[in-house]
Amino acid sequence: MIEKYSVSVLYVEDEAMVREPFVEMLNRRVKKVFTATNGQEGLELYHQHQPDLVITDIKMPVMDGLTMAAIIRRDNPYIPIIITTAFEFKDYLKKSIEVGVNKYLVKPIERQAVDNALTELVKVAEFHKANREHHELLEVFLDLHSRMIILADVSKVQQVNPDFLQFFGFAGRNDFHERYPTVLSFFRAHAKSRFAYNPEIDPPWIDSFLKLNGIENNTFLNFSHDSRNPAFSVRFFLLKDEKRIAIILESVEQQNLP
Repeated sequence: MIEKYSVSVLYVEDEAMVREPFVEMLNRRVKKVFTATNGQEGLELYHQHQPDLVITDIKMPVMDGLTMAAIIRRDNPYIPIIITTAFEFKDYLKKSIEVGVNKYLVKPIERQAVDNALTELVKVAEFHKANREHHELLEVFLDLHSRMIILADVSKVQQVNPDFLQFFGFAGRNDFHERYPTVLSFFRAHAKSRFAYNPEIDPPWIDSFLKLNGIENNTFLNFSHDSRNPAFSVRFFLLKDEKRIAIILESVEQQNLP
């Protein structure tokens, strides 16, 4: 049985006869494949989807693979890059070293060579992906204004409860879904918004929302040591994987709330 890796790959190749069977092979080995026919298209897909790994041919119209790889490498110095070409490595050795290419596969490419390269570089991609997520969370944790942070996986959340609707000012579920097709789209739309929240008088929407959707495996971090002022502002931090959010409660003075 072929091992399937939970990473996304950007594959750039201008020749359809080479590209199509290679994409078919990649689809059996990785979670998602984004396909482009030249370096310019590849850059656009890279910026749009932020893949975990890049595989590219060198000689292509519009923009060659090494030029594209160099631009991507400036944006992300850690992303694994595999070059495929019909030419010998020595022909592009200097440029490949300058760009920071991780692997070099000569056409016609054997499946075992692809498997070996993926096995090695997927580990690198997963390490740096986890490292990015940890850095992302660290920035939230180091925010000195934060008093409580609840990390919750909302990728499969479908339901909103009366407390949630009342707190955010919706007339009902129909009103909510007319404005937001999914619960995740609500959090995405309000990723930079702040809401005044006083747990002593406002609906306990956080607790009931998490319970309703069966979000039991969340992390609750409480940095508050002052119970004299129950007023908070609430904001959301949507992680880049768009599966988890941090519900952040910040202690504020009541008179300063909007």
